[in-house]
Amino acid sequence: MTMAMELTIDAQQLEWSVDMNAVFKNAEVEKSEVPGKTNIFTRITPQVGVSMDSTRHRIMGGVTWYQPMNDRLHGYKVVPALYYQYKNREKGLDFKFGMIPGERYALPIYLCSDSIYRMNPNINGLILGLEKEHLLVGAMLDWRQIMTKHRREAFMVLGDIGWRNSHTVDDGDNNIIVASTIAYNHLARSGARPEGEGVVDNFIANPRVLYTHWWRNALIKVEAGVLFSCDRDRVGEDKWLTQAGFLGSVLGNWKWLTVHQIIYAGKRQMPLYEKYGSLLYQGENFFRDKFYSCTEVTATIFKTDYININARLSYHATDKRTAFWQQLAVRFYLDNILWGKYKKKKTLNYYSPLPALF
Repeated sequence: MTMAMELTIDAQQLEWSVDMNAVFKNAEVEKSEVPGKTNIFTRITPQVGVSMDSTRHRIMGGVTWYQPMNDRLHGYKVVPALYYQYKNREKGLDFKFGMIPGERYALPIYLCSDSIYRMNPNINGLILGLEKEHLLVGAMLDWRQIMTKHRREAFMVLGDIGWRNSHTVDDGDNNIIVASTIAYNHLARSGARPEGEGVVDNFIANPRVLYTHWWRNALIKVEAGVLFSCDRDRVGEDKWLTQAGFLGSVLGNWKWLTVHQIIYAGKRQMPLYEKYGSLLYQGENFFRDKFYSCTEVTATIFKTDYININARLSYHATDKRTAFWQQLAVRFYLDNILWGKYKKKKTLNYYSPLPALF
């Protein structure tokens, strides 16, 4: 009995992390209903928890504190984080359930806009990832608003599946991924059920092909596919509205410089945006126009295992409007693993890979 208890205690491990972001962003817009403005904010997510069975099982808790920098500190937002994670590296399985911090960055821009991610990067629901040699599978449920008497229930269900021709991308190799993302946004009625309020459905599909080539210090990614959506407002005519267009992108990275170009051309997406706004559509509203071009140039100023400083210029142009964003972002990340390396006086990598930032 004593030996079993000791083994159980030894298998437990204290886990903690601190993720802090500071961002300066200036947005200049032309011919848009949304005025340009400057945003300066900090966002910090401290977490603490325990892991068991060689860190396969984790329970983590904390908060995400979003704080705009202004003279009276108005507009702050504090969101709790509490979730369970099961991660089996041998089987390529990663599962999270609960209030999960920071995961919204992985969504494409037609599902999550920059402003939505800035205000609320967390997912309330579950995330599932499976990676088995040539097969890639992902799923997500985000319950972003619970029904009350005067608030409407809103959630998104997402599935992602892909096949790749190789398990890894080595220097000089080519990697091809054939994938498709399918998402469903649902907006239900409020508890009071006022007259004229009905259920709204939004389906999105994005089948695509991704080509990746890594050569020496340069990375090139080319992606091409179709963005299809259909929407229905069950009030009034109660008919389906369908939209489709070409969606492609090219990304190039060399050492500290990254250039990313996104193009959409086709029928206007988000046909019910004027009525329901970001409550239903959380992607960039530039997709409401027939043509949309997004050009981003990002320069990494300084990067280690725990600090990343970058500057970004983003130019958005549609057939009706333009926007020019300038951004300076600082991210500090530290957890129990990096702290262990620091205590042992090991050299931390200068250009180590970090998760996608903003």
